[in-house]
Amino acid sequence: MHAAILPLLLGSSLLVELPIYVGVELDPVTLERVLAETDRLFQAGGIRFRFRPTPGELSSSPRVSIVVLPRPEKAVVSGCSRNLHDHRLGHTHLGARRVTLWTEQVARAVEGSWDRKDPPRVDEAVLATALGRVLAHELGHLFLRLNGHRENGLMKQSFSHRALVGKSDRAFRLSEEDLERVRAAITRLQAAND
Repeated sequence: MHAAILPLLLGSSLLVELPIYVGVELDPVTLERVLAETDRLFQAGGIRFRFRPTPGELSSSPRVSIVVLPRPEKAVVSGCSRNLHDHRLGHTHLGARRVTLWTEQVARAVEGSWDRKDPPRVDEAVLATALGRVLAHELGHLFLRLNGHRENGLMKQSFSHRALVGKSDRAFRLSEEDLERVRAAITRLQAAND
């Protein structure tokens, strides 16, 4: 079954409103592009996101929240050819239902500048595509309640620089089974909050 007909078979599209807390300087147009890329990657399953930028501190008990920061507060060091770095681009805390996205980490992955101390310099449109794809991956963890990864598609463990910024989004597709599971999770979440 082709994923494009999945929404027709499952009924109308699902619209999910998600608060997003931006704790980093990010151009509003870039943020719009990030969120549009994330939304686009879920459209095949009839899933649409409405992201609501939220000022101030993170609420203590939101149903789902997204936090955008420059880098992790505490580094998790992993090996690299020359140095030791924290290569995480985002994180999903399943219990708190919170997704954290790290802009500087994603920019370093795109630029390949893990060894440099100065801030990465990446074109805003390219960065937006990569950030949107990383956010989609983390939302996949959240809605699938997935601690691990899949062999292929949006939920695989790692992505090349080319995949993060390329014109094709083939590497970032969810399987039909996972799209159905995401829809079911969103439906349950919406029912619990009615």
